[in-house]
Amino acid sequence: MNKITLFIPIFILLLLLAACNGGGESFDPKVEEEQATEVINSVLTSFEDQERLAEGKTRDEANPIAWEKLKKKNTKAISNDLIEEDQRRLLYLLTTNKAEDLANGGTKANLLFSQDTKNKNVSFKETTKSYTFDIERSGFDHKLITLEKQEGVWKIVTVLDPE
Repeated sequence: MNKITLFIPIFILLLLLAACNGGGESFDPKVEEEQATEVINSVLTSFEDQERLAEGKTRDEANPIAWEKLKKKNTKAISNDLIEEDQRRLLYLLTTNKAEDLANGGTKANLLFSQDTKNKNVSFKETTKSYTFDIERSGFDHKLITLEKQEGVWKIVTVLDPE
């Protein structure tokens, strides 16, 4: 009887340990990379090629309008925590600026979406379980965009110039 009394708590403890270890989500880098790549590609192609995103008297005036439009269309992919500099870099990479001459001698900035932006390379950082995409526009301008999983969704968290 004494052995049975000891066996029951040990058995319950083993069941709890097995449940804690066995129920965890495993991180498959290949599957996660595919999901993260889908996010990047959806941001890169979320507008029709050369669709006008914003107009302003200057590029600085057009930028916030274009950023809000990009962010609204990609709310699940672009983190709200992106700092203003990262927003500018991402916007610069994803758009092309076409200026129009006005009749009064001034110019008007038009930010247009550009689908000539390509994903050149993907790297995985084991420690943070994040992916960095080397993105290039027009064959000359490229940035490093890092995605991390936040609340089960892959989000753009940084946009950097390569060193």
